[in-house]
Amino acid sequence: MSCPVEIRYSSASSLLSPRLFMAEAFSDLRRAWEPATHLFLKNLRSQHRQSFLGYAWLLLPPLVSALVWTALNYSGVISVGETKVPYPLYVLIGTMFWSVFVESLKCPITDLKNARDILGKVRMPHEAVILAGLGTVLFNFLIRALLVAAGFLFYGSVPGWTLILTPLALLSIVLLGLAIGLWLAPVGLLYDDVNRAVDLLLGFGFLVTPVVYPAPKIWPASLITDFNPLVPLLLTGRRWLHGFELPPAPGFVAVTLVSLAALIAGWIFYRVARPHIVSRF
Repeated sequence: MSCPVEIRYSSASSLLSPRLFMAEAFSDLRRAWEPATHLFLKNLRSQHRQSFLGYAWLLLPPLVSALVWTALNYSGVISVGETKVPYPLYVLIGTMFWSVFVESLKCPITDLKNARDILGKVRMPHEAVILAGLGTVLFNFLIRALLVAAGFLFYGSVPGWTLILTPLALLSIVLLGLAIGLWLAPVGLLYDDVNRAVDLLLGFGFLVTPVVYPAPKIWPASLITDFNPLVPLLLTGRRWLHGFELPPAPGFVAVTLVSLAALIAGWIFYRVARPHIVSRF
């Protein structure tokens, strides 16, 4: 009978040997794919097992949001201006991309916290948990994309050829959300206050991000969107999905590159903090 493997984490800084640190990091990343696949499939089976409506819960929030905002717009309670596609479809597309950002941001904190009992006892790269979470994010996106496709069919709209570029915008949104989530994860795994603060800020972020309304072009309302890094990614995703314009929104490339750099730095930051986090599990 084999004995369980004992895992030891040292409090000494792992950056004292940068070459060894990066070698171990990429080794863990390579080893993470197989357990990530098993975790993803396990999470997929159990995600809605105890829910009567099952995967319908992935479709209900954007559908209800589209109905509510459409009713508010048509009743005159709010005025969102002119959109190039029918407004309900506009809201569906916006909430689909917004959900990807929210789930990518919360993935490192939520999934690592749910798996901390396993991570404290089993020799498994923490990256496996995050990769499995990202798999769930992309799966949820595909389910919601079916609802958007149904919306295009219902309104008789046909996306242009730029539809094939939409995955690039999706990747940029995931990079931004995951980068923020990784930087918050070390503190969020130790203190629930971070999770509550994130939920509060995301609620406010939904209102100041053009998810259900076109981006304002008049100052000072435009000032908020000008400094919101998600805006060029969201606008570009909409452009390419609708098929209206090929050039990405201004700032798209810059935000994407900064998000990639922040993601790598956040990964390094998490690995440095990992021994201290595990000791508190």
